[in-house]
Amino acid sequence: MHKKMPLLVLSLLAVATMGATIYKWVDEKGVTHYSEAKPPKEKVQEIQVQPTPPAGTESGKPAAKSWQEQELEFLKRHTERQEAAKRQEEKGEAAKREALVRKQRCILARQNLHTLQMERAVYSINEKGERVFLDDEARAAESQRMKKEIESFCEMQ
Repeated sequence: MHKKMPLLVLSLLAVATMGATIYKWVDEKGVTHYSEAKPPKEKVQEIQVQPTPPAGTESGKPAAKSWQEQELEFLKRHTERQEAAKRQEEKGEAAKREALVRKQRCILARQNLHTLQMERAVYSINEKGERVFLDDEARAAESQRMKKEIESFCEMQ
């Protein structure tokens, strides 16, 4: 019985203050007074006190987010960070692949130019599988093409 008494008193006080009336009056010295008890002789103004709404309801303040909402927001941010890291990693891998391809093309163009500059016969294989030897004009044109490839693929090295 004694353990429930404080809880009962608190609940009664809470109910009593929910629709409480406060009295306002000014005494003969011009001092304004406020009281919950109505003074017997004074002219009073009744003020109805409304309980303050819980935070985030009608007071204009945003409601506190529940733990479920906070958890969802956290998971969303976490997923976005993982996706951004994955995209960054993919960009890095793509740049590495491109650099490797450029290096291979550079090496091949240099080897082909070296072969063309030697005093040996150079040939290619046609659709029939036959050897077609390059004449002097074709050799010069192919050398120019290899020099351009070297300029474009070997410029960073």
